[in-house]
Amino acid sequence: MLEKYAADNGFENILFLSDDGCSGTNFNRPAWKELMKMVENDEVATIIVKDMSRLGRDYLLVGQYTEMIFPSYGVRFIAVNNNVDSLYGDNDFTPFVNLFNDFYAKDTSRKIRAVVKSKAERGERVATRAPYGYKKDENNPKSRIVPDEDAAPIVQRIFNLCVGGKGPTQIAKQLKNEQVYTPGYYYYSKTGVLLTNVDVTRPYDWNSRSVADILEDEVYLGHTISLKYTTVSYKNKKRIKRPESEQLRFENTHEPLVTKETWDIVQDIRKRKRRRANMAEQDMFSGLVRCIDCGEKMVLHRAHAMAAVKNNFICSTYRKRGKEKCSAHYLREVHLAAIVLDDLLRVTHFARQQEALFIQYINRKNNAETRREIERLQRELELMRRRDTELSTLFKRLYEDNVLGRVTNEQFRLLSGDYNAEQKSLKERIPHTAERIEELQASISNVTRFIDKAKRYTEINELSGELLNVFIEKIEIGERAERYSRTAEQQIVIHYRDIGVVGAFAEEAEKIAEQRQRQTA
Repeated sequence: MLEKYAADNGFENILFLSDDGCSGTNFNRPAWKELMKMVENDEVATIIVKDMSRLGRDYLLVGQYTEMIFPSYGVRFIAVNNNVDSLYGDNDFTPFVNLFNDFYAKDTSRKIRAVVKSKAERGERVATRAPYGYKKDENNPKSRIVPDEDAAPIVQRIFNLCVGGKGPTQIAKQLKNEQVYTPGYYYYSKTGVLLTNVDVTRPYDWNSRSVADILEDEVYLGHTISLKYTTVSYKNKKRIKRPESEQLRFENTHEPLVTKETWDIVQDIRKRKRRRANMAEQDMFSGLVRCIDCGEKMVLHRAHAMAAVKNNFICSTYRKRGKEKCSAHYLREVHLAAIVLDDLLRVTHFARQQEALFIQYINRKNNAETRREIERLQRELELMRRRDTELSTLFKRLYEDNVLGRVTNEQFRLLSGDYNAEQKSLKERIPHTAERIEELQASISNVTRFIDKAKRYTEINELSGELLNVFIEKIEIGERAERYSRTAEQQIVIHYRDIGVVGAFAEEAEKIAEQRQRQTA
């Protein structure tokens, strides 16, 4: 159509530009930017479009271009179907056409959002692409995803590297050195579709953010999280993350790529937010060692490379704020490693060799104290919920009293401010307390998971970051009974993942065995 119009009206030296698949509300379109660069270089005499909506659907920007920018560069503008030609002056109806096009874009955006939300609420997938590590199911491409045989092992390896003690930056560097395609380039190699910000000249350019996104995405646990992101408006396509309360979560919708155990370990590691070591050698205890008195992290002080045996942990509070706030809790790394390895061998051997006795011992030790803590938190949660309801009632009565003149505006402002502050605090504490109760309830029956791990890791000869992250939740270091004495006792408490503090179980195990013998006698 445009070619015929140009030929019929004597236009020559024609160049066609189009932005297929781009929204008209977006003026960062590739072809549009190319056109404007030509306009600024005085390389364009006339611009012809099919109608005003082909120029754009933002009536303010369209008006700015047609009424100010194009005339300032001496560019003639023609919209064929709208009978617009700047050579013959302004068309009084054009602003209304632009406004209607803008309204059409807004209405279309609203309808699309409604459709997407409806699909998401039904638990259907709304993403147009499968996440890295998955591909669309050939039998049901619109609703189901299945593991991608090429990319899924890469995702699993990323999780395993994290469990082994590597951070996102180190993992990204390793993948880059091994020339593993980035997710964006991998998609391009499979489909031929080039995504935004994908540089085809750098196919292995992994970055820490890409790795971190994979490590934090519940899709690899087999869950679907919909409506995670939205845009500022139908004109501004910048993506912003929705609050978790507005996201939709559906569990077990597809095959997971990682186990719940691996996922939990990785999320625990991610929460530590540990800093990268300055030296090439990674601290395998990173984020695990804490001061038993102040609760802060113990930091590793590295000695000269030739004297690594002298590497030692000290309390970060002591290091930053001095002995007035906490003591050093000094402990050499090699001594800690020997103690932890010895205890890990002891506990895993007991778990493998005397499984039934181990289960009974752990349950007897943990269940009583855990249940007491659950009951305490449940009482606290009930009080908080009751107070939250009371505050809503009080605020309603206060508002009515203010309207009826029983309470002055100043009194209303002061009291309502106090009520709002208290209720806001409760709204934040209630979900955290409920989450903690769920965690404690789940921890009661995790002894079998620990035994499964003990059976998998039978050849333990030396410590590694992987072993520590798999088996240990945290290690607490106490101060020596006599400070600065190398022979004085020093308390070290090891909290095992899934089962907590094991302690010296020999005597307790004997009691359990004796009790069992009496019951069977």
